[in-house]
Amino acid sequence: MEKTFLLSHGSLTIPCKLVEPDFGEIRRVVLGVHGLGGSAKDAIQTGIAEEMEMFYAASLRFDFPCHGESTCEELTLANCVDSLLAVAQYARERYADVEDLCIFASGFGAYITLIALQELLEMPGKVKLVVQTPSVRMHETLLAMRGISQPTFQAMDQVTFQTPRPFEVTYHFYEELRDNFALTSYPIPMLILHGEEDDYIRMEDIQHFRRINDRAKLVIIPGTSHRFLEDGAWDMVLDLTRDWFEFEQVLCCDWE
Repeated sequence: MEKTFLLSHGSLTIPCKLVEPDFGEIRRVVLGVHGLGGSAKDAIQTGIAEEMEMFYAASLRFDFPCHGESTCEELTLANCVDSLLAVAQYARERYADVEDLCIFASGFGAYITLIALQELLEMPGKVKLVVQTPSVRMHETLLAMRGISQPTFQAMDQVTFQTPRPFEVTYHFYEELRDNFALTSYPIPMLILHGEEDDYIRMEDIQHFRRINDRAKLVIIPGTSHRFLEDGAWDMVLDLTRDWFEFEQVLCCDWE
């Protein structure tokens, strides 16, 4: 059964959704981190929560500022990182006896998770990480998603994203993304899932990201675009994610 609640952290009020298995002992906690313009209600995040419930996992999702049911109207890098860390801390405290905090993060959510990773690793327990279409150059992804150039964005000062909930992105936020680099190496294994036909994130960036993270596994999903809407793509994501959270290993990968 899904429970909804508000988590307070400083000036932030973070809408959260929690799913716990109806039977058996909770073996792990899965934190879902949505992409830019998404929410905790995304089909991807909801699907992960439902799948993990069958394997004795509690699943926790939340809305970033300006997304979903969040009442925060200021989209800043600090607000996004603080939201993620607050929800992760809540999960650690609620499930203090569970070692694994498993994180499934998409696009922008993967970028925020990577930026916050060192602080996540300082919390008790172990982090297991799956990043789907990680926006390792998030400032460039932002321009691609909006279809504008950097000079045009600078002249406009802000742009509107017409997602299920329209929101404004300022040029200052773009500068924050540009100045906080996620295309670097990280100290833990991770599973990287990327669509072969992703129209926002360049394949060479993903391959370079894998190359400098030699403990990571990269799986490229054939014929799949950024949002993984193609037939069969989602089933593959679920299978790979479940194997990674269970064994921290997958049977198929494109890079060893």
